[in-house]
Amino acid sequence: MTKKNCLNCGKVLTDNYCSHCGQKADTHRITFKNFVSHDVLHGMLHFDAGMLFTAKQALRRPGKAALDYISGKRKPYYNVFYLTLITIGLILFFRHFSEQLDSEPVTATKPQLNHASKALNDLFSQKSKIIIFLFVPLAALNSWLLFKRKKLNLSEHAIIAGMVLLGMLLISAFGNLFFYFDLSFPFSRAFASTMSYLVTILVVVQIGYGHINAFYQDYTRWGIAVRIALFYALLVLEIVVLFLIAFGVVSNWKFGSVNVSPF
Repeated sequence: MTKKNCLNCGKVLTDNYCSHCGQKADTHRITFKNFVSHDVLHGMLHFDAGMLFTAKQALRRPGKAALDYISGKRKPYYNVFYLTLITIGLILFFRHFSEQLDSEPVTATKPQLNHASKALNDLFSQKSKIIIFLFVPLAALNSWLLFKRKKLNLSEHAIIAGMVLLGMLLISAFGNLFFYFDLSFPFSRAFASTMSYLVTILVVVQIGYGHINAFYQDYTRWGIAVRIALFYALLVLEIVVLFLIAFGVVSNWKFGSVNVSPF
């Protein structure tokens, strides 16, 4: 350490980082070599290690990881909701890019959509991030109602739901990346269909797995199984109700046939 005071806030330095604002003590003079090698290249290539750690935890132990975060072990974790937005962006990028390269655009297969179907498709595509994030309050409410023994508040249940959602989106992102390679190395129809079903099943299973991982120590096997079944039932009911409301609004409450291809 060559300086006695932090150049950012002026506080006395006692370590390699300022205890007041967190800036490094060894700030250096900007030179061309340093600017190119550190500021430019480091800024372009730097990848927060917390992203990989958080992604790994969201897939392997989402419930336990969320409980660790809630209990105060937050240093190793990247912001779950920021990482969720990044993952959503990757999914949309893969889908858009694959559609651009695909010889049969998706829009060519849907000329017969009625007005309500088109309105719903527009709603899903334009508000996809908001719709995806609806999982968090719904799942948080359901787990708060069903898993009382942990004595967590609604916001803490939202952290668990956010970690589970991140795991679901990561699985979906891997699935989209996998099918992106189909453009260069075409899969058989049976294999592609099997992989599509597998990814969907894994996404759905991740919901139950995440909550079992968080709460299995508080209940018997029968108790956790019943609660997980009720959790899925409530989630399906809530999704159906929200879909009916959205369909009612766009169709002026004249329910009829609908053909929807969201996201």
